[in-house]
Amino acid sequence: MHEQVHVSTNGQFVDSKGRIIQLRGVNLDPCVKVPKEPYLPTHDFEQDSIYYEKAGNVGFKGHPMPLEEIEAHVKRIKSLGYNTIRFLFSWETIEHEGPGIYDYEYMDFAIEFLQEINKIGGLYVYLDPHQDVWSRCCGGSGAPLWTLYCAGFQPTRFEATGASVLHNHFSRDGRHYPKMLWPTNYFKLASQTMFTLFFAGKEFAPKCTINGMNIQEYLQERFISAVMIFYGRIQKKAPELFKNNCIIGLETMNEPNHGYLGEKELGVIPKERSLRRGLTPTAFQCFKMGHGYHAHVDNYDLSIFGPSKNGNIRVDPKGERCWLTQAERGEIDSQYHWKRGEEWLADQCIWKLHGVWTDEGNRPKLLKPNYFAKSPSGQIVDDYYFANYYFLDFYKSFRSKFRDLDSERLLFMQSPVFKTPPELGKQDLLDGKTVCACHFYDGMSLMFKTWNKLLNVDTFGVVRGKYSNPAFSVVFGENSIRKSLRKQLGEMVKDVHSAVGKGVPVFFTEIGMPFDMNHKRAYENGDYSAQIAALDALGFALEGNNLSYSLWCYCHKNSHKWGDLWNNEDFSIWSKEDTYLAAHDSNIKLQSSDDVAFAPNAPHVKVSQIPDLLDPPSVKRNYLDFSGIRSLSALLRPFPIKIDGKFKSAEFILNPKRYVLEVIAEKTKSKSYIFLPSYHFPLKELVIDSSSRDLIFDPDYGVLKWEYGPGRHYLVVSVESETSKGDECVIV
Repeated sequence: MHEQVHVSTNGQFVDSKGRIIQLRGVNLDPCVKVPKEPYLPTHDFEQDSIYYEKAGNVGFKGHPMPLEEIEAHVKRIKSLGYNTIRFLFSWETIEHEGPGIYDYEYMDFAIEFLQEINKIGGLYVYLDPHQDVWSRCCGGSGAPLWTLYCAGFQPTRFEATGASVLHNHFSRDGRHYPKMLWPTNYFKLASQTMFTLFFAGKEFAPKCTINGMNIQEYLQERFISAVMIFYGRIQKKAPELFKNNCIIGLETMNEPNHGYLGEKELGVIPKERSLRRGLTPTAFQCFKMGHGYHAHVDNYDLSIFGPSKNGNIRVDPKGERCWLTQAERGEIDSQYHWKRGEEWLADQCIWKLHGVWTDEGNRPKLLKPNYFAKSPSGQIVDDYYFANYYFLDFYKSFRSKFRDLDSERLLFMQSPVFKTPPELGKQDLLDGKTVCACHFYDGMSLMFKTWNKLLNVDTFGVVRGKYSNPAFSVVFGENSIRKSLRKQLGEMVKDVHSAVGKGVPVFFTEIGMPFDMNHKRAYENGDYSAQIAALDALGFALEGNNLSYSLWCYCHKNSHKWGDLWNNEDFSIWSKEDTYLAAHDSNIKLQSSDDVAFAPNAPHVKVSQIPDLLDPPSVKRNYLDFSGIRSLSALLRPFPIKIDGKFKSAEFILNPKRYVLEVIAEKTKSKSYIFLPSYHFPLKELVIDSSSRDLIFDPDYGVLKWEYGPGRHYLVVSVESETSKGDECVIV
């Protein structure tokens, strides 16, 4: 049975005794983004029609992985010292067949999956309703196809009209799918429209009513209900998951987006849009192409100093529209029992319907270029207004429904990535069980899929408009890059505490690095040094701020050719094709009692089991399994399991092996616990220097118990150097 995770008044995760604990683990598993039956990885174009006409007739039972495989994968996760899983599911997995038609077979399989994790023990789980650019049917994952029909879209014509770009559009004719192209769908017609309707349909699309409700209310009600149906079913069928504190909470929608809200000029590409890759239409061009008109669209690529235009391409839908015709809509509305308002005309762009633009005389003209720049009440719509008005309305509804079901677990609030979250404290929405979920990816490493040791840029600063010129954001030298990453994460934490409140913990529910760096050279020569350096830099940044996190990701189907089987992403820390890695590492073995004979030379150090520590972060040394873990040396890191007192600083240096931790204590006698993996610190070479001499080491789990009195204390862990061999005592 787990200890319950609490939140302290100063925004830390703590145990029942008030000791600071750190949650670290992985996202499991991105396979759930695509159906299991039929199996539809995003590159597959052979069954293209199933993406659309038959998208309701799919099944997700069996994802994220077969039950018989869970133990082996969880064992590897625990071997890394990880204690947390972010469990992914999507709206589509729950309600793909139609509104109110729930896939209980998938839900029950997922519950069995969670029960298996609970039986294995040692892992906390929090649930994530995942999405990317709204839906699988417009280039991402998340919402079911019928939500696009609900908005009046016909996704079979998205490709022709440039409304979205899918991986399989490229696979069909053998074209190369550009790196990280899928996020550009956030600035295409389908995704931008759906998010605008979801968060602000009442104000900006009042004519879009369905079954007597505005589409905003309808979509939000259906999404929140689907999530709560799943959560409630877990409570009913597996109460032990809550009794044992296995499930610790629920996250709100993954990576919500503001859509068109806040766009100042629909006829131009916003200057602040740093992500421009491939075809980059303006909003007005999207409207026109979606309605069948041609447009000359700028094409971009990314450089170190930002996006650069490299051409202009004519896109001609030849009269095809991505909106449902009258006949199509009649058939679909009958199928889903929808009745639309009389003002909502078929075969029409929603934004044309609301007077944003016109095509009178077949001559498209933008009438209201700043339509989304102000609310109908005259309020300027910017990031602050979106977070504290539109997003906050959704959050209140989600929170209310969740708290009706569960008043004890944590609620992970996730607002748009890299944006300041809403001021929950001012709205009396903090209950001591609220967590702010943040995401961080290093922009340069992400978009170029490389680790550049010479220079990088301040991603967070660029997104926040900190620099008047992109050149000012450049950081030179690997040491400075590592410090920049640490500083960026620290600034994000300060941003959260300033807006939401200092009593709210910050949890990086997604953070990671791509493994297919440098054109996948590591898969040919086995040299993962670039990936190790990149992940080590992230680890350095996280531990320096004592942050909890879930790495993106652990994919049980990862392959060198297709990565995580979704839009050419390849972030999985494990791959079946890398099982040779670390499988026979000489450092990974159970050492006998003879190997710890140094203890008598240091009588203040005891080598024994530690009975007063519940749920050690790792499995026993003789059960360790690192086979297939990529960049192991950077992922397997020492860290404070529990800190009695205040965290001051921490740093792990991979080469030479050295771990430093500083804490400040107030009590007469404090106890902290440190995870020291033998992969880095073999028992016979372990060297410890500490301000306190009261140490007990448990070799079975690699856990150091450290006791000290009031004041500032330090702990330095290293390995015996060649020059120091022969010294009488290796623990000082």
